[in-house]
Amino acid sequence: MKRGIDVNLEKIKGHSYYIKGGTNSGVYVFKDKYALIIDPGLSNSRGNRIIKLFEKEGIRIKYIVNTHEHSDHYGASKVLLNHYTGAKCLASRDAKVFIDNAYLFSMYVYGGKSNKFFDDFFKNRGEILNVEEILEEGEVKLNNEKFIVVDLKGHSLGSVGIITEDKVLYLGDSLFNESILDKYNFPFLLDISAQINTLDKINSLEFDYCVIAHGKPLLDREETLDLVYKNKMVIDKYLNQLREFLTIPYTREDLLKDIIEYNDLKLNYKEYYFSSSTLASMISYLIENDEIDYELENGKLYYYMK
Repeated sequence: MKRGIDVNLEKIKGHSYYIKGGTNSGVYVFKDKYALIIDPGLSNSRGNRIIKLFEKEGIRIKYIVNTHEHSDHYGASKVLLNHYTGAKCLASRDAKVFIDNAYLFSMYVYGGKSNKFFDDFFKNRGEILNVEEILEEGEVKLNNEKFIVVDLKGHSLGSVGIITEDKVLYLGDSLFNESILDKYNFPFLLDISAQINTLDKINSLEFDYCVIAHGKPLLDREETLDLVYKNKMVIDKYLNQLREFLTIPYTREDLLKDIIEYNDLKLNYKEYYFSSSTLASMISYLIENDEIDYELENGKLYYYMK
């Protein structure tokens, strides 16, 4: 029988902690031993391991915050809600739409009704979930303690970050660690303009430490700002590649083909469509900035630099 990976509660500062995993989870433990958990992870098995850990520590979950609408972050939420009576699930208004209706994510990435090739990659996500409370940008009081919610859309429509009173910033996927940038070199981004604004916003936030969802969990402020710069450079790299390619007319499919080949990207079915979605977002960015035009010829749509 396959044994689950043990989880541990790692202290950062004050009442702020994290749990390492495929998705790194944030934890804030209140004085009364209730807890707020951020991004519990993908699967029911991950949720059950968290329950076991918290029972050992004498902690009960009161709030589950999902930084955005991707199932590797919120999938384990339902098993926690079933176990902890009265616990509440929180997310942004935009994230709620996709969390409450999980099938929408596959549809928007694929560009139509999804299929088993794509959906098989999400078969381990947890049960159907409903977000009960909406997080708005600004200060929020939970269990009589203050947290700051930061709008960080870009990677997704509903991305937010959470800052605790310990000045620990939980970023979700709003910043990609170097190991993730190496592995998934063409990052999954919904809105390029918004992501650039988010990276600038992270630079201006007051925090001492930050927790990122994938890869090395904990960074100090200096490491975080260095990573912001590297994330910007990756976006710039691909935008500049598109500008070079589009000196001649290109279809979107041929653009994606050349990006994959030029950067030696190794993709599966899901990652191909994630990359296709990012490319669409980058094309939209260039259109917004009045850099490219299009032409429809012989049943094909071509983009090119103005």
